[in-house]
Parts: sequence; C-alpha cells; structure tokens
Amino acid sequence: MAIGAELHVASRYLVGTRRWTPVVTVTLISLLGLGLGVFALVVTLALLDGFQSGIRSQIEARAAHAEVRPTSGRRLAEPDRLASLLQGRLGEVEIVQVVRGMCLVGSGTGAVPASVVGRSDTDRTTVDSVLARRLGIGAGDRIEVISARQRLTPMGPLPVRFTADVGRLAPPAPGDEAGTVELPLDRAQRLLWGEPVVGAIELRDPADPWGLGDRARAILEEAAAPVRVAGLVELHRPLLTALALEKIMIFVAVGLMLVVAALNLLCNVAMVAAEKRKDLAVMAGLGSTPGSLRRLFLVLGLVIGLVGSVAGAVVGSAVAITLDRTEALELPSGVFMVSAVPFEIDPATLALVVAVALGLSAGAAWLPARLVARREPAEGLRYE
Repeated sequence: MAIGAELHVASRYLVGTRRWTPVVTVTLISLLGLGLGVFALVVTLALLDGFQSGIRSQIEARAAHAEVRPTSGRRLAEPDRLASLLQGRLGEVEIVQVVRGMCLVGSGTGAVPASVVGRSDTDRTTVDSVLARRLGIGAGDRIEVISARQRLTPMGPLPVRFTADVGRLAPPAPGDEAGTVELPLDRAQRLLWGEPVVGAIELRDPADPWGLGDRARAILEEAAAPVRVAGLVELHRPLLTALALEKIMIFVAVGLMLVVAALNLLCNVAMVAAEKRKDLAVMAGLGSTPGSLRRLFLVLGLVIGLVGSVAGAVVGSAVAITLDRTEALELPSGVFMVSAVPFEIDPATLALVVAVALGLSAGAAWLPARLVARREPAEGLRYE
C-alpha cells in the first residue's frame, strides 16, 4: 500500500463516514484536546517570553555589557593603559572606570548598609530607588556615607565620612536588593581607599551587548594582560539561569496537558482499529503488508495531531499577539516595569511546541498500529 493510499484510507476513516459514530466523537475530542493543550502552552510561553524579554532589555539598558576585573585582589593594574587599548581596538564603545565597596549610608531617619560605586562618567551623587525607599529620601536630600576605612585624628581613629546632596534617583540594577549609591570616581576612591584605585573597567556597546565580552577578552588575551573579562552572560549568570529554568519548568508543567491529550488520542486510534477490524482483515487478505497497516494508523494519529496542533498554535499566536498589541491585561503602575502584561511569540519555541505535539501524537498511535500489524487476517473475519 503506497503512502498516498494510506493517507486516503486514513482520511476516509476520519471524515468519510456518513453517520455520527463514537469514533467521530472521540476524534473530535482528541482534536480539541490537542488544540487546547497547544493553545495553552503557546499563550503561557508567550507570556513568559514577554516578561523575560523585558528583563533582558532592562539588563541591556542599565547594566554593563562587559567588565574587566583583576585576576586576583581588588586593584586593577594600569587601568588607564587597558582603557586606551580597549578604546583603540573596540572603537565606539563606552568605557568607564569603576571602584566598589560597602559603606553605611545614613540620613535623618536612620542608616543602612549599601553598596557604594564610584564611576568616572558621573559628577553627582545618585541613589537608586531601593535605597531611597529604605532611607525615606528623595532628590535634593542630604545623605552621609560612612566608610569602614579609618583615619587618625586627635580623638583617635575615626571612620572616613562623606556628606553629599542627592542629585537624582535612579532605577535599581537588575537583582540589586540592598541599594546603591553612585559617586564621582575621585570621591569614591578617597572614601574607600584613600588613593586612586580602580577596581574594574565597565564596557557598553548597544550595537552588540551580548558579544562585547568575547571581543574584549580576545583583545586582552592577545595583549597578555593579567585580567579576566566577564560578559553579560557571566555577569548575570544566576538570573539568566533562573529564567531558563523557569521556562523549562513551565513548559513541562503546562505540557502535561498534551500528554493527557495524547492518551486520549491513543484511545481514539485503538477504537478505530477495533471498529475497522473487518476492513483491516480484508485489506490484509488482498495483499496489504503488516508494515503498510502500521503506517496507516501512524498516519491516522499524525493527521489528528497535525490538525489539532496547528490549529492550537495559530489560535494561540493570534490571541497572544492581540493581547500584546491592545495591552488588554493592565498591570498596577509602580509595581511592574511595564504597564500591561507583555506577550512575545518566539518562532523557535512555537516550532518546538508543535513538534512535541506531533511527537506525542505519533507515540500515541504507535501502540495501536503495532497491534494491528501483528493481527492475523483470519482473526478479524472470525466473528463477522
């Protein structure tokens, strides 16, 4: 039996009947189950991709795309030479010298530990919204930064202090929960070290944020510089790993709907095999091989799976795109970084969902197809 003939017989079994039978009912339930499973998976993953895409965009917009650090210790040797080398080889790339440390930041309402960052590209004091909320301060208020470093005074050793007016408030860095104060580089150096120490060099390239780390690493390895370079993936590995794990777990959890639909499809194909026992015996007697009968029921399961999965994917994609463009699902302002629930259709994810649905459909049809292929023709005609 050629594949065209098998497809023709399978289509007759599915839509060629002139009366409503239990097989037709179960077939429609199988189609609906697969379609709903794919629909739910597509919409859920589009929702997840929308939020994760927003997180990645925030990382690209607010964080450094690569960072040059010393291989050991906290001091970067010859930072000016490294910055000049990178600027000359990378071209139009933003390069900032940075020093970091932990200090006690206080205001009139109290004091809390926070991260202090000195940057060569800033000339005013900036406090992120996390620290501003903890201290109850805003732009124009005065803060005092107290370092763990001490200096000798007539009254004995005292911590180094720095008082400044808050120039502006900024959004927090991704994953920052303690709060951060940004200072001009020279002030941060005096506060944390008492000398011009640079702890790292940050690089930013909006044209190629995810590949900047590899390019900088190649340049510095060629120059044999005693430094290590971290790209966006290395800088935010815990967050990116959590996002990837979240997507896998959601895929598995919602994908169980497809497994249930595949089990229903198995029952459907088994019912067709039982109802068409006489027809299969006649075809076997006319010369159909066990392999062709097996392919017949595999085609039957794949046709049901293809129709259901494609319909679910199309409807799910349409619903996700419509919800994203109309911003129908609004979010509370000030709580999330977006005003409405975002949806984003990833073609690779969509293709994976359809492929999984088709694979489960083929697996569900395989057992009945195998049993049909092993059945003797006389067994199908014995009680007819």
